[in-house]
Amino acid sequence: MDPFSYLSVLISIVLALGMTRVLAGIGEMLQARSRRHIYWVHVVWAVNVFIYLVIAWWVFYRWRYQQPWTFLLFVFVLISPTILYLAALLLFPREGAIDESVNYKTHFYANHRAFFIILAFYGPVDLVDSLLKGVHHFLELGPAYLISMALFLTGVTIAAITRNERYHQCYALFFLIQTIVISFAVFHTLA
Repeated sequence: MDPFSYLSVLISIVLALGMTRVLAGIGEMLQARSRRHIYWVHVVWAVNVFIYLVIAWWVFYRWRYQQPWTFLLFVFVLISPTILYLAALLLFPREGAIDESVNYKTHFYANHRAFFIILAFYGPVDLVDSLLKGVHHFLELGPAYLISMALFLTGVTIAAITRNERYHQCYALFFLIQTIVISFAVFHTLA
């Protein structure tokens, strides 16, 4: 087994745990509909986090030619999946509370600051990650990547600061559209 294949197992596990948390949270929402007060902004963020987890798994493959792997590099590469896993955890109330009544709007705004602060760490880590893959790789990402990252950092910072519902409604949708557009523009191939 080559080093990339070996190390990708743990990265995949952390990403899969995040995906599992999002899917389990949505499953609980559907299972206990009568005791769940669903908030559409929260649902959009669940979709956003899930898409980001998928993208993180997709772009991790770009590390396949890295030689040699150092422990420090591996720990660094593990930071992004960990950030996304923590964001997925914050998005939903604790598991197993299926008999309890949950208002997802209340939960979202009670946890929005921590959620967006953790999500904000993803931006600088992703920039460094892209640079560590080489300047050529970073330049190949093009201006769309840099513009997207600037919008990401600005948006999540404002989202962490404000409780303005209109902002959160607009930003959740903007984030979803931006993520989909950038995914197809920048990350459309595995290589």
